[in-house]
Amino acid sequence: MIILIYILIILILFFVCFIGIKAAGAGIRAKKRNKNFSGNKNINKKNISKDLQRIKNLHKSGDLTKKEYKKAKNRILNN
Repeated sequence: MIILIYILIILILFFVCFIGIKAAGAGIRAKKRNKNFSGNKNINKKNISKDLQRIKNLHKSGDLTKKEYKKAKNRILNN
């Protein structure tokens, strides 16, 4: 009976590690996607609609928080 409990604990531990690694990978991918956009301070006036659509998609996918979305949107519109 105790062996069964240990096996169950080990399986739960592996599951938690799997979920953690998956989340970390998603965070790394999101950071790479946002890297080019965040560092772009010289926004071309011709690409305003394209940039707004891109940050909207990032926000919808959960890669940008509401606060980050508003900040990026204001930066685009004010430049």
